[in-house]
Amino acid sequence: MMAAPRILPQDQLRGKGVYLLDDHEVIRRGLRYLLESAGLSVVGESGSAREAARRIPALRPDLVILDDELQDGSGADVCRAVAAADPGIRCVLMTGEAEEAVLIDSILAGAWGCLSKWDDSTEQLRLIGRALAGHTAYSDRFRAPVAGESTDPATARSDAGLRRLTSQERNAALGLARGLSNRQISQEMFLAEKTVKNMMSSVLMKLGMAHRSQVAVLVSKSVAGHSGADYRSGWFPDLIAEVAAALVSCTTESGFLPPTAADRAAGVTRLSVALAAARTGMPFFSSKQPRS
Repeated sequence: MMAAPRILPQDQLRGKGVYLLDDHEVIRRGLRYLLESAGLSVVGESGSAREAARRIPALRPDLVILDDELQDGSGADVCRAVAAADPGIRCVLMTGEAEEAVLIDSILAGAWGCLSKWDDSTEQLRLIGRALAGHTAYSDRFRAPVAGESTDPATARSDAGLRRLTSQERNAALGLARGLSNRQISQEMFLAEKTVKNMMSSVLMKLGMAHRSQVAVLVSKSVAGHSGADYRSGWFPDLIAEVAAALVSCTTESGFLPPTAADRAAGVTRLSVALAAARTGMPFFSSKQPRS
């Protein structure tokens, strides 16, 4: 995320209407005070995702601030519902955890940004001002996740092990996850069975595992691809760089003019395609790769 011209709250906030969704009344009260002190009008609030999804399109606020985790749903799901009902309403998520999974979910849901509950009021207002002006509005606390810096030692060790696997070792491990024996894997890969056995020993060593079943479980979870940042644990690490580039493109603060609707749509598509490629190894075309 690169530095950009500061968008001052007093230039963008006064007179705008905001809807608040958070299932903690204390947080809503604090946000209401912060926003009203900056000249904003809180046109509605709720602690329920279902209620908010119903009320927001009718109220048509300029901006919606959504808690990312709610008792009856998620902020990302409400953001999708609002975008489908009225694309002109801008949403930003608010989270207590600056995790890459939250960042990715916010982008794919069509949010304009993601605030951190741990940022001070000045930074929160700056980001709200950016969103109201049509710019991306992501807290600086997401800088480390975008750069791929893991805060989980176990995840970091797993990622390092995956990157040490050769392409043949990766294919052998994929065969193991499908329930194939060494002989069956050797027949598929046109290798000697002894070569596959040695390859499996190398895979176990690199991943720090003692049993083939552990490898099979890890590979199955990686290839299945759930949500968020699981692509980093996938078996196609060479494609991770494209996901990182797509994230930077979607969250950067560079540029004086707001992105167009086409720019935003292209960014979401690029991220979606890059995630699918990193999780499955299927070919993809990024926005910077011309089709042949």
